[in-house]
Amino acid sequence: MELSENQTKVLKALQNDPRASMRSLAEKADVSTPTFSNIVDELEKMGIVKGYRTVLDTRKLGLYTFHVSMEIDVHKSEEIVEKITEIVEINELVELDGSDLFAKVIVQSLDELDDVTRVLKGIEGVIRLDVARETGCLKDPSTVPLETVSNLDIDCYYCKKTIQGTPVKLDMDGRKHYLCCETCASEYKEKYQRLKEESKIQT
Repeated sequence: MELSENQTKVLKALQNDPRASMRSLAEKADVSTPTFSNIVDELEKMGIVKGYRTVLDTRKLGLYTFHVSMEIDVHKSEEIVEKITEIVEINELVELDGSDLFAKVIVQSLDELDDVTRVLKGIEGVIRLDVARETGCLKDPSTVPLETVSNLDIDCYYCKKTIQGTPVKLDMDGRKHYLCCETCASEYKEKYQRLKEESKIQT
C-alpha cells in the first residue's frame, strides 16, 4: 500500500507546523478542512501519525544531552529494556541491529550522568557502554523524507496485527477502515455498527 497524494500533502503540512489551525493546514495542503480532518483521523488510526509533542531546546533549559550505545546480552534484552525504561533521565531508547541499544540521556550535570551510567552498568546483561555528548542538532529530527516512502506497514483496525499484502478496505461514514482479512472486516463492521447504534440510543 502506498501513500496517496492527499495523504502526503497532509503529512507534510503537519510536519512543517503541527500547531497551526486545521483550516490553515488544510489550505497549505490544498484540500478542504473536512478532508484534511478526515485524512488526519485516518492516518492516526493507521498508526502513521503517533502523536503531537512539544520539542524543547534542552541547552536553553540548562540541560545536557548524551548519546549512549549499549552492547547487551541478547538473551536478557527484555529484562534490560524494562529496567532502562524506568530511568527518568532516559529520553529515548531504540534497538539497533544485533540487539544493541541506543539511549538518549538528558541530565543537569556530569554528576547526574555518572549516576545514570552507574545504574546502566549495574543492570545484569549490559556488557559495554559508549557515551558521547551531543553538542548541537544539525538537522531537525522530527521530519521524515516522505518522497522516499514507497510502502506502508499498517496494522489491522480489528486484530491490530501488521497487514500483509493488500488490505481489505471498508468505507463507512465517509472514512476508510483497513483490515487484514475478510474475517476481521466482517467482525469489525459488525462491532462498528453495534457501537454506532449504542451511541444513538445514549443520545
